[in-house]
Amino acid sequence: MRLRRFLPLAFLLGLGLGAQDPALKDTFLQAKALWATQGDRENATTRFEQVVGALAPRAATLDPAWTQVLCESYNWLAVLDDRGAQTKARAQGRLQALIDLDPDFEVDRALTSQRLTALFERLRAERYAPVRLAYAPEGGTLTVDGRAGAPLGRRFLPFGTHKLVYSRPGYAPAEEILDLTASGGGRSAEFKLTRVSSAVTLYVQPSGAEVFLDGRSLGRTAGHAGEEAAPLAAPLGLRPEDLSGAFVIGELSPGKHQLELRAPCHRTRVLEMGADLATPFADHILEPIRLEASRGTLSVSSAWPGGELFLSGQSRGPLPVAQLPVCSGTYDLLVRFPAGGFSQRITIAEGKALALEARPKPRIAFLGMEGEVDFTGRSRLLAQLEALGGRLHQLAYLPARPGEAPKDALARVRTSREAELILLATPIQDRVIHRVELLVATLEGEEERLVVKPLEEDPLGPLAARLDAMPSLREPGLGLSLLDVPGEPGPWVLSASEAARKAGIQVGKPLLQLDGKPVSSVAALRRALEGAKATVTLSQGGAPVALPVQAEALEIPVGASNLCHPAVLAHLRLLQAGAQGDEAGLVRLNMGLALMHAHRYDKAIGQLRDAHLGSAAGVGQGTLDYRTGLCFLHLGSAYRTEAIQAFEQALKYPQATLLGPDGPLIAPLARQALDDLK
Repeated sequence: MRLRRFLPLAFLLGLGLGAQDPALKDTFLQAKALWATQGDRENATTRFEQVVGALAPRAATLDPAWTQVLCESYNWLAVLDDRGAQTKARAQGRLQALIDLDPDFEVDRALTSQRLTALFERLRAERYAPVRLAYAPEGGTLTVDGRAGAPLGRRFLPFGTHKLVYSRPGYAPAEEILDLTASGGGRSAEFKLTRVSSAVTLYVQPSGAEVFLDGRSLGRTAGHAGEEAAPLAAPLGLRPEDLSGAFVIGELSPGKHQLELRAPCHRTRVLEMGADLATPFADHILEPIRLEASRGTLSVSSAWPGGELFLSGQSRGPLPVAQLPVCSGTYDLLVRFPAGGFSQRITIAEGKALALEARPKPRIAFLGMEGEVDFTGRSRLLAQLEALGGRLHQLAYLPARPGEAPKDALARVRTSREAELILLATPIQDRVIHRVELLVATLEGEEERLVVKPLEEDPLGPLAARLDAMPSLREPGLGLSLLDVPGEPGPWVLSASEAARKAGIQVGKPLLQLDGKPVSSVAALRRALEGAKATVTLSQGGAPVALPVQAEALEIPVGASNLCHPAVLAHLRLLQAGAQGDEAGLVRLNMGLALMHAHRYDKAIGQLRDAHLGSAAGVGQGTLDYRTGLCFLHLGSAYRTEAIQAFEQALKYPQATLLGPDGPLIAPLARQALDDLK
């Protein structure tokens, strides 16, 4: 990196005039022109009044450039008021407002009459004393009573005691205490600084970069450079305003140093600073440092409608999002759907494209713990409930809101529909409370309860396991119905699809090998299929047979004790929103089963009668018809005719099974059901 001799830093006036309000600047310039060139006092006064009306309420927050505009406006208004008999009395008020705003401002003597100038000086002398100031070296910052400002050669300070501190990077600050009185006349102070270290000044593109020295953050660059940086910017083809304002590293200790610059959407830059920058003591200004942009792209799609993408809390619009330019870095990605949500922490690498398929997960809202009764382990259990989301992978967890009563939280969730499930903890009242009931329920009313002991080693372990045990609706298969038969060396082929039979699979014989390795049971074959490629080879003792691995439908084990059935129902309802064709039929079948488990037979029959499956073997249309018949039986004798029709339909699918491709055949079960109805 090239080094340049240090250039003294001028005091920056913050934002340019036009940066705050170009129209207001034009009004100010028009007012001056109306009086100076046209002598139009009335219209000039009107425009200056507009400027004062806009700026005066914000006087305490104005940058120096706009403070100057407001001071000049007061000066012009005093002159204009003094020229009219009816407005003459207002002139003194204008001058007093000017002094209150900035006592160091000097009225324009070419514009202001001697009488008004004398009045201005008399008003100022009633409250302020002049102080002459000298600085060696120049270019530092003067702080008066803790307020930093430009190191002017003369200041007007209110009567009283003031602390003045003059400082400059690389020097020990100097301090003066002044006691100013009305009778004391003018005072003076001379500041001579002693050099204690080197100082390095940076200009960075872009502004806002964080500056680290030897791993320690020194802050961020800010604002934009002024004309003092033009000689540095021009050789790089930049304008001064392309660079940040000057960032000064003072008190640079002897030796080598590492400078690091970080900015969002840009590559981190690391520079080595030689020992010659620190000794001998001197001021240095570095060539402007440019950070290279660093971006990647993100694409997010979903089969579920209505998703909105958020990156670290900022909305990026509705799905699908394709090739969205994103600054490289790590983000918390969230997709909000009308029901359910998808979240994942992602990293966007520079120049790389990341594509995701968003599948909504059910959201479970913890409502809190009912009652205020304290008991041993209450705080511990509440803390574990608040942190439960970190243990869940199949659900999006919404912790309780501080101070919100459970009944209010339930009303809020029902109204906002921000969750599909609720979780409520209720202490079980006994002589000594040592148990808590956990309720998990859907907003539609399906619920399950689990009793836990707060002082157990992991009281929420069973709940977390059940909430995360979301059953699959499909598993890899080969179009075969298999059975373990005692004495046989491998799984027995009960039935096979037409494609499997044509390929050479023989019904009534065991499978002996898969991809050249022995398989002794149905479970062993299923495990082997989990990691299998698109096609496998099977042997029944003769020539190998190649079969494609296909996804085969399953029924969820609704009676399984390891499942949380309200969570399963919420999961299925989300799947239903994005499913089509046979997939929609399979979801509806399992939804019906889950509702039957919850004894919601009226809702279950609605799902089953609207479903359709194209498969004649395994879990297919015959399974759907048989389950429909069972549901009608549960609804009572009034639906006997509908049950008979459903079972008769099931008989048309002799290869249909329950549970999965290896489950019991439907036909014998349907025949028995019909016999029982006669």
